[in-house]
Amino acid sequence: MKIPLQKTFKTLSSSFPRPFERKKNSLWSLNCTQFFGVLNDNLFKLLMVFLLIDTLGKENATSILAAAGAVYVIPFLLFSSSAGILADRFSKQKLMIVLKGVEVLIMALALVAFSYKSLMGCYTLLFFLAAHSAMFGPSKYGIIPELVSKDLVSKANGLITSFTYVAIILGTFLASFLTEISDRKFIVTAIICFLVAVCGFISSLFIGKTEPQGSKKKISPFFVSEIFHTLKTCQEIKYLTPAIFGSAYFLFIGAFAQLNIIPFAMQSLGLSEVAGGYLFLVIAVGIAAGSLLCGKWAKKKLELGISCLAGFFLSLIFILIALFSFSLPITVILLVLLGVAGGIFVIPFDTYIQLSSPLEKRGQVIASANFLSFTGVLIASISLYVFNDLLYLSPSWSFAVIGIITACVSFVLALRLSGTVFPFLSRKIFFRLYKAEVLLGEPISDTPCLYILENASIAKTLLLVSLVPDIHLLLPKRKKKPFWYAWIHSMEELEDQDTQEALIQKAKESLKNHHHAGLLLRDSYSTPAKGSFFGTLLSRDKICMVKIEKDEEGSNLIKVSKLT
Repeated sequence: MKIPLQKTFKTLSSSFPRPFERKKNSLWSLNCTQFFGVLNDNLFKLLMVFLLIDTLGKENATSILAAAGAVYVIPFLLFSSSAGILADRFSKQKLMIVLKGVEVLIMALALVAFSYKSLMGCYTLLFFLAAHSAMFGPSKYGIIPELVSKDLVSKANGLITSFTYVAIILGTFLASFLTEISDRKFIVTAIICFLVAVCGFISSLFIGKTEPQGSKKKISPFFVSEIFHTLKTCQEIKYLTPAIFGSAYFLFIGAFAQLNIIPFAMQSLGLSEVAGGYLFLVIAVGIAAGSLLCGKWAKKKLELGISCLAGFFLSLIFILIALFSFSLPITVILLVLLGVAGGIFVIPFDTYIQLSSPLEKRGQVIASANFLSFTGVLIASISLYVFNDLLYLSPSWSFAVIGIITACVSFVLALRLSGTVFPFLSRKIFFRLYKAEVLLGEPISDTPCLYILENASIAKTLLLVSLVPDIHLLLPKRKKKPFWYAWIHSMEELEDQDTQEALIQKAKESLKNHHHAGLLLRDSYSTPAKGSFFGTLLSRDKICMVKIEKDEEGSNLIKVSKLT
């Protein structure tokens, strides 16, 4: 009996994964490939450090760690720009397969370097391994929006970051564990690195095919100018530049914590260098948990405000680690919390970079972000040397200094991202504390609109921004103000004007550059005379009055009404 061709085709096609399933399987294959790559990076780097400490002596531990950190980061500075251009020109999936094959070759050479305990061979291979990771980065993160829908990018980032730190956990653990059980026979550990690289190559073969984005840009030897140009174009996209710097700062503090934790364990807690490697596990556990939690929580709505809030928690925890460095149990708890805050800090930034970057330049933007991130890693290595060797600070107080720096950076980021930070804090904290209730005479519009707030105060302004997110605030110029006042991105001061009409006219002009504008009046609004030129002009645009008054029970009633 003949079977119809159409029925045969349906039968055969049903045996293959559907498009959604293929994308889902591709994401898991990408996660596995990333997992094995990060596992190998951390495993090889720490094993190399243990080998060199064993060969050169424990007294050289800090200098070995600083040198390893510097050697690892230099390729990211040299090759990130080229990697981004390649990711935009060619299929990201094919690039990843080729790079995973190169990693297998590098690990084969590591067998020779470890067997001869070659100092130059170890550092050279670490450089090549880092160069492979630098070339892999833009394709790895740039392919995510090509594999999943837009509303799942945050969740996918949380998943891949969680996998990344699970790999760091396992790599850190295996480096210490294999060193102990092999009785410091480092050739055995090198074989494990080779097998991990092979697993990464195999998993890369199952990532779904992706098409090139059609970029014709060529690799330039002047990569610094290329990165500078890319970062300059990023300023045209709202919040993209602060998000890039926030993501880069996370890698700085992460690298410093990883480098400083072994000297900290040896000097403050009296542990061995291998035990110090175990101690970093708890930070990685926290980052994995924080990343996964943030990815699930923000899968529908991206909140950059939570990153700034997590930054202040990071600074506090760093300082507490210095104060409680005498206690191992308290230190372990603080390190876990440090990791959780770090995971929550970085996920919104990374997601925003991926979603806001232009499609045809996404690889270049991610490459520029990687360049800044690994500049931060290099600065972390230099900082470790300066704090511990030149300034003779103990590792615990080096953490305290990083905590103070983190507080300052978080404060600046909060000001630059004020258009999203202030609404987030107002909705989650302030709106509830002030028992606010909204009485809408006019619904909040999706189209550009000017909101006029009478008798404005700080409390009323926070309630307004919680109601109208991403609003650009305008207020009359003040004579006395804090020095950081001008850094608030979502606020602009107007020159002193004689009339409210002139203030409102200036506010209306700001709607050309901002979605919503809010004019903060120090007193009550005065209705213009009927038939006046200004009164006629007002009727042509959507302008809403916002009044915030307390009721008899002390609750704040927010009334929004169209200006008539």
